[in-house]
Amino acid sequence: MRSTADEIGSIGSTTTPVRELTPAERDRMFALYETYYEAVDRNVFERDLAEKDAVVIIRCDREIIGFSTYLVRPQTVGGETVHYLFSGDTVLHSARWGDPVLLRGFFRAAGAAKAAVASRLFWFSIIGGHRTFRILPNFFCDFVPAVDGPVSARLQTIRDAIATARYGRQFEPSTGLIDFGLSQGHLREQWADVEETAFRNRFAAFFLRANPFYFRGVELACLAEFELGNLKRYAAASFAEGLQDGR
Repeated sequence: MRSTADEIGSIGSTTTPVRELTPAERDRMFALYETYYEAVDRNVFERDLAEKDAVVIIRCDREIIGFSTYLVRPQTVGGETVHYLFSGDTVLHSARWGDPVLLRGFFRAAGAAKAAVASRLFWFSIIGGHRTFRILPNFFCDFVPAVDGPVSARLQTIRDAIATARYGRQFEPSTGLIDFGLSQGHLREQWADVEETAFRNRFAAFFLRANPFYFRGVELACLAEFELGNLKRYAAASFAEGLQDGR
């Protein structure tokens, strides 16, 4: 079933099971994704989409202008079974960069996912752009890789277990980087702008140091826990709404 997650005037977000996407919606999603990413292939896009459980879709006057796919899976780490929400392909029309509607829908979806599992839930994401990375310091208290302060050994252990299970030798625990060799899709040069942004934003500068090979599709494995005490105020409000909706 489709559930309305947010609405601001003519802009709204829905969380839709992948199996319910229409061919026209899939076409529009890929066209939007291809606008901002290069080294993309429709077959690879469809395989990635088929693995996912659901997608947060952003519409403006009924047209899809953004989306983020995700799945939720269990992972055993040191005798404890946790769950992780893994973000897949994510894009938002550049005219709406800075609009909170996608983030609001994402955190609501995460809250609903948390309500459905009987364990801790983590956000596992592989990140190839500074804008996505900045979600971590802007909306979470503790995460890896840590920008400030000591690294959480427990978070790093969980991240490494998930990344190794998913990517094997393509993942290097010492750097947190996942190198696919040939790019599986990366931001087009005109949209990446990390070097320019790094001069004025320390989180972008950190991302550039952590993932200097982003331009050829290398991804930085990141982890943070979805838990009200670990979320900053804005994210916590949307997450709490999702928790309530999912109960």
